[in-house]
Amino acid sequence: MITIRGKWFDGKSSAQTDVVLKVYDTDALQVERIDNGEILCRRKSFDLRVSDRLAQTPRLLNFPDGAVMETDDNAGVDRILEQIRRDHWSLWVHLLETRKLYVLTAFVIVLLIGTGMVKFGVPAAAGWVAVALPDSMYDLADRQTLDFLDKALLSDSTLPQATEERVRGHLRPAIDAHPDLGLELQFRKGGKLGPNAFALPGGTIVFTDEMVQMAGHDEELLAVMAHEIGHVVHRHGMRRMVQDSMLSFAILALTGDASGVSELFLGLPVVLTELAYSRAFEREADRYALDYLLANGVSPERFADILARIDQQHKAQATGKSDGQGWTGYLATHPPTPERVKSFREAGAAE
Repeated sequence: MITIRGKWFDGKSSAQTDVVLKVYDTDALQVERIDNGEILCRRKSFDLRVSDRLAQTPRLLNFPDGAVMETDDNAGVDRILEQIRRDHWSLWVHLLETRKLYVLTAFVIVLLIGTGMVKFGVPAAAGWVAVALPDSMYDLADRQTLDFLDKALLSDSTLPQATEERVRGHLRPAIDAHPDLGLELQFRKGGKLGPNAFALPGGTIVFTDEMVQMAGHDEELLAVMAHEIGHVVHRHGMRRMVQDSMLSFAILALTGDASGVSELFLGLPVVLTELAYSRAFEREADRYALDYLLANGVSPERFADILARIDQQHKAQATGKSDGQGWTGYLATHPPTPERVKSFREAGAAE
């Protein structure tokens, strides 16, 4: 016979009673008051629902009629479960959580699974989702994103009409070469964004006035346009949106909490991972731009020239020698500019 002590709650009131639970070799059980020996419950078999073991916290034994017994005697409860041959999984959990080697092994396994999920699983799944989404989702993403940017960062273009028409005319062949993408060129005053160009998921490509004004030749703008078209071709915008969402779900799945302490430890890896995703996308768009320029008889050095010019302005602003324009974000999530400039210059020299 196994006996354990605890508190008895009859399920009808908040009153508690000190009791002893006796479990016999036949699996029959009996609950008695400690003060006078009164029998409060008697059952022919141990048909109770036992709460999981969590370190040394009290266990709850739930009776079919709604009564509950609370006990601190975890070892006694474990002996009862072993006696009645109930394979309770919480016993294994308790065994694992009390062995440092098992805890360390579990941590390493979770870390490896998480790393694999973030590095390989999320990008692969995001690519599949991005392809499966209907065109209406891309159009909605473009409208909402551009509306937000117009309210928060951008303003109406102030380019002279003749300049805008000239640039549109020079970039038109690149747009016409991709009739299936629904490309649309728009101009905005960048303000704090400075010289910038970006592609939205649905094919809207925005050039800031500052980017147009900085270009020394329209072919430099064509090179930038080819780069942005590369983003649209490879669905980078939508893939990035899907990846960000999936990373949040991955954190929640691995930690059970997407805020608080988990953010403290996982925030930096996620930021670095997203940066890696972004740079991988930029390199892919660079390769697309390079192929386009070579195929259309435009020197790759045109792209290198405007990248170097933007980089020089960025460095000037960083040293306090800005000409009054805001910091340019065009290089923020891109691979190192010298690396990109070198790549395009070498391609130009090899022509």
